[in-house]
Amino acid sequence: MLVTAAAISILLMLVAGGLVYANTRRTITAADWVEHTQEVLSSLRTASQMSDRVDSSARLYSFTSDAGRLDQARASANLLETQVSRLRSLVADNATQTANVEQMESCSADASKAVGMLHTGVPLPVGPIQRCQQTIARMTEQERQLLTERTRTSQRISVVSLTSDFVFVGLSVLALTTLFGFLLRGAELRQRSENLILKANRDLEESIQKLKEQADETYLLSTLRDELQLCVNLQEVYECAQSGYTRLSPGTSGALSMITNSRNILETVISWGDVALEDCHPPESCCSLRSGQPRWREPAGSEIHCGHFGDNRPERYVCVPVLAHGETLGLLHLQFRDAESMALARHRVLALRQLLQLTGMAIASMKLRMKLEQQSIRDPLTNLFNRHFMEVALERELSLAGRKKTILAVLMLDVDHFKEFNDTHGHAAGDTVLQAVAEVFRNTVRTEDIVCRYGGEEFTIILPDIDPETAYLRANTIRTAVAALRVSDGKVSYGDVTMSIGLALYPESGTSSEVLLRRADQALYRAKQQGRDQVLLAEDPIFAA
Repeated sequence: MLVTAAAISILLMLVAGGLVYANTRRTITAADWVEHTQEVLSSLRTASQMSDRVDSSARLYSFTSDAGRLDQARASANLLETQVSRLRSLVADNATQTANVEQMESCSADASKAVGMLHTGVPLPVGPIQRCQQTIARMTEQERQLLTERTRTSQRISVVSLTSDFVFVGLSVLALTTLFGFLLRGAELRQRSENLILKANRDLEESIQKLKEQADETYLLSTLRDELQLCVNLQEVYECAQSGYTRLSPGTSGALSMITNSRNILETVISWGDVALEDCHPPESCCSLRSGQPRWREPAGSEIHCGHFGDNRPERYVCVPVLAHGETLGLLHLQFRDAESMALARHRVLALRQLLQLTGMAIASMKLRMKLEQQSIRDPLTNLFNRHFMEVALERELSLAGRKKTILAVLMLDVDHFKEFNDTHGHAAGDTVLQAVAEVFRNTVRTEDIVCRYGGEEFTIILPDIDPETAYLRANTIRTAVAALRVSDGKVSYGDVTMSIGLALYPESGTSSEVLLRRADQALYRAKQQGRDQVLLAEDPIFAA
């Protein structure tokens, strides 16, 4: 459309220019004809004056015989002939006027001849002069009519020229205005397109930025998920979660609190930054745990504070329950130093929730794994290690003792007359005794010692890196502590619980787990045979009580 408008404008301008040129030429031509007619009229007036002078001078000469008058008549006759010659050249394009000029030539020649012969008594040239004047009058009338016609034609041409000029100028202005309008519209459309492109570029940059942030968050969550899977205990899970929260919400302080087994206390397991959260507080002190939903607190948003702060309560914070499998495990608390850091956390709330879900699942999985591990290696009644764990641990400790060249002791322990006790007091009382005996073991051995329930009322204790005398003393301490037991089930107290113990040493008694266990069991059997309630060394009676 813009090109079409430009082409039309150029065409109109060319047509207007050509029309103006043609009209100007026509106007000039018409003016030239008018001027030509006026020139013919002027020559006719001059010729009329010359004929009048010839007539008047000739008459004066005939009355006065004044030679000067004769000269004037001759000069006027000559001038008349000159004007006639000029008129011939002026009316050469007009046949009618050319015939009239020929008549004037004839009469002017006759008049000039008659004037030249006046001194000889020739009569005055009245006839030729009258013919000249009549011809001049006729030519003048014709030229006046022609002048009127040419003047009207010139005026009509001028009017037409002006009208066409105005029309085409108007059309040209309209075309230029239209072209200018198209140019403005094109500029407006171009500006609008540029604005749309700028907006699209901004939207694209924002989308790219969001995609980049999502990619970074996805990479971070993927990395943290992999790290959480590598954790082998709860503390590593807590530290990994802390790393994730500080990376997702930089510049914030926070803490992760877990509900204890009693379900009535939240205990802070890890914290970072200058956090105002109390180390221990009841679950009902947190608005988030009461509602079961994340709670954002900021000025002018909510004036209700959670109750798990001391005197220095923060202004901006969020509390989020830690959930897994529909169970509330704990609480995530984040504190923000300003509105910008809080806005960043709100912007990344989905990533924070996903990380919180990963944390909750990791904690729940770790607790479940620990529970299963405990169930697989612990005796459910006494909470001591079971026989399977003892066999694995003994092999490990024997390998370690062999590398370090140290002595290892194995104790086989059996509660005396336990079958009769069960038959007399019942299995519940027997279980109570076994639990009390297990508590004695836990109170009398070292941290590195391994206490196991071998089966029934029989127990095994592994004492790594110990000398024979200390091993015997430790075994005897256990025997004495068991003998001092007074077990009660809340109604009845039971005493007279004794224990026989067999002691085998690595490498003196044997170098394999099977041999050591067999030697310790043989020593236990001998202790039973020799009266019970004593400690005997494998195949060596010198330590007998």
